Amino acid sequence: MIKLASNGTPDIEITVQKDTDSNRQALVDLKRHEKLGDSVDLIYIYSLDEEQVAYPKDNGCIVYIGEAGRQKKTGTRFNQHISTEETIGGDTGTNYTLSYYYWSGKKLRLRIYLLDTKNNSKARKAIEGQLFQAHLKKYGAHPIAQGASGESYRVSVLENLVVPEILEGLISA
Repeated sequence: MIKLASNGTPDIEITVQKDTDSNRQALVDLKRHEKLGDSVDLIYIYSLDEEQVAYPKDNGCIVYIGEAGRQKKTGTRFNQHISTEETIGGDTGTNYTLSYYYWSGKKLRLRIYLLDTKNNSKARKAIEGQLFQAHLKKYGAHPIAQGASGESYRVSVLENLVVPEILEGLISA
């Protein structure tokens, strides 16, 4: 059974866009949000605010689905997603695709839903998995930024990556 604290309305919703009053700092500020303190379980969805992604079955705006639950200040998770600079970022929690959208000036919407899963990471991850399945069923693909974080996908690694010409040719064909 899904245990959203709300009835499906986001508990927190913000937009972020480079060079606006609601820039990356808005994500940093979430670490002090009253609802995102210690031991808070949640799921969250990033989407493009003013455009769509051409997924195989239908156009959609969701680009990333995630979950979080930390013993201390769950709100600190969100500033990790977008690199601190356009071509520099070594945090393995940074998402290359989200960072690229942000630094290219796209407006991103973040919707956060608090869960009543009481520090149960298995339940939290199960809800996240159901969201992946629902997205895949509706749109024919996972959200475009899913899988774009981790050691091999850090912004600094990818921006300095030298791709052999033969491999470049394979992905450019």
